[in-house]
Amino acid sequence: MRQLRAFFKKELTEQIRSYRLYILGAVFLFFAIMSPATAKLMPKIIEAFSEQQDAAFVISAAKDPTAVDSFDQFFKNTSTALIVFIIMQAGIFTKEYSSGTLLLSLTRGMERRRVIAAKWLTLAGIWTVCYFMSFGVCYGYTVYFWDVSAVPNVTEATVVWWIYGLWYISILTFFSTLINSATGIIACIGAIFLSSDLLGMIPKLEKILPTRLSGVSVLTHGESFEYMPALIVVIVSGVMMLLLSVPVFNKKQI
Repeated sequence: MRQLRAFFKKELTEQIRSYRLYILGAVFLFFAIMSPATAKLMPKIIEAFSEQQDAAFVISAAKDPTAVDSFDQFFKNTSTALIVFIIMQAGIFTKEYSSGTLLLSLTRGMERRRVIAAKWLTLAGIWTVCYFMSFGVCYGYTVYFWDVSAVPNVTEATVVWWIYGLWYISILTFFSTLINSATGIIACIGAIFLSSDLLGMIPKLEKILPTRLSGVSVLTHGESFEYMPALIVVIVSGVMMLLLSVPVFNKKQI
C-alpha cells in the first residue's frame, strides 16, 4: 500500500504540474455552465435565425425550455468533455515510456500492478471529481432557472453516465499497456466507440452495447429506457480489461 500511495501522489502531482488537472476542471466547468445557458437561450436563438422559416417550425422549435432541456444539454456536453479528457490523458503511460521515468520507478522495486492501479485510480479520481463538479454546477443553475422537482431519474441517469466514463478509462489503461503512442491509443478508443455505435444499428445487439448508455438522458424525460444489459456489459468488460492490463504490462519491454 505504501508503494501505491507514493505512486498515486506522484501521478497527482504530475497532473497538477502539467496543468492537465486545471484545464480539465475548466473544460468541465465551462460545459456545466453552458448546459442550462444553452437550454435557456436556444429558443431565442432559433427565433432570431429563423425569420424566413415556416412559422409552424419556428413555434415548435422555439418552445419554452424546461429543466429537462438543461439536463439533456448536460449529457450531450459531457460527451464532448469526455473526448477532451481521453485526448489529454492518453499519454499518461506513453510519456513515461519515452522519458524513462517509469523504468526508473520499476528498477527501484515498484510493482507493475501497482503502477496500473495508481494510474487508473488517478484517472478515475479526476474523472469523478470533474464529472460531479460539472453536474453540481449544472444542477445549481438549473434549479435557479426552473423547477426540477418534476424531473424524474436525474440521479439514476447521472450515475449510469459516470460508470460509462469509467469504462473508457479502463479501455485507455488497457491500450496504454499495449501501445507506445498516445495517438494510437486514441485511435483504438475511437475505433471501439465507432464499432459499438455501428453495431447498435442491429436491433438484437442494440440493448447490450456500451454506447447505449450515452443515451441514458431519456430517463429524465420520464420515458422507459432499458439500459441494464449494456451496464452489465460495461462493468464486466471494464473490470476484465483492467485485470488483463496486469499480465500484458508485466510482459511489456520498457
